[in-house]
Amino acid sequence: MLRITADIFSGRSNPVWEVRDGAEARAAVRSLTASRNLLTDSAPAQGGLGFRGFQVEVLGDDHAADLGVASVYLPVGALAGGPGAAELGERLIGLIGHSESAGYGAEDALPLDESLASFLGAQLESVSSAGTASQSVRDTRGGSASAAEQAPEDAESAAAVTCYIERTAFNPGFWNNDATTLRDNNCYNYASNWRTNTFAQPGRGAGAVYSAVTCAEVTRGALADGMHRRYDCFPDTEKPRPLVALVVAPGPGFIDYHWYRLQSEPYWGHKPGRTAARNTDNSGVVIGNPETANRGPYTQFCGYFYGCNSQRQRIR
Repeated sequence: MLRITADIFSGRSNPVWEVRDGAEARAAVRSLTASRNLLTDSAPAQGGLGFRGFQVEVLGDDHAADLGVASVYLPVGALAGGPGAAELGERLIGLIGHSESAGYGAEDALPLDESLASFLGAQLESVSSAGTASQSVRDTRGGSASAAEQAPEDAESAAAVTCYIERTAFNPGFWNNDATTLRDNNCYNYASNWRTNTFAQPGRGAGAVYSAVTCAEVTRGALADGMHRRYDCFPDTEKPRPLVALVVAPGPGFIDYHWYRLQSEPYWGHKPGRTAARNTDNSGVVIGNPETANRGPYTQFCGYFYGCNSQRQRIR
């Protein structure tokens, strides 16, 4: 039996399917064995936003003996080890039709059906043909991290409000050097600077988890946890108060959310799903402004927010 994870989302849980048909599982293992040059032991640390690859776990020692290891990773898109990665990825997606599992435990798991297979196939084709799901965009506002921190959205709010925030030094090792921390914390954990090992979801801790992956709904969940919109100040008793940013990959098609946090260097850090925390965008450029960074398919910028101490202790 095989367990396959499509490493694609950042905020929500990745799709997972289990192949219990022995013949199909053996055939898939043979395909993987014949393409060892395309495989790695784990997800590449430099993987960005969007479709990154597939984690394939062997659940029986018979198939593990054939493959030689219990788990392998197939990078796709810009990180692919060769032109055959997309074809092998398509084969793994095709195994959804031979899966008997209706999801793998997560409350936000997508149904394992033809629509999921079509969605994953389209995303795989997109990253395989372009190397990334979108191109880097520069707007006329430009902006360094300090400008992103200090400049309000309009002159009126600048004159009316001055808030204080706390920034911490970029410390990726805290998130990346422990396997459990890396696996079980996502972009919302990183933005909140709070390791819960629960793959935290906006609103879940407050009993008001988002009902759709939209700017409005994910914002509602985060505000229910205790975040404030930018320029709605927190008192000193709520330190630390990080400045964070929310973006969404809108539908139809790829639907997910992602968060960034301003660091003290100053630049922005983030942690895409179960991959490593980093301070670079999908082009490998240090993030001075999340609005103009290469965010892959996360094209909708939802705004800036403040976290606070009570909010981060509430998240689950």
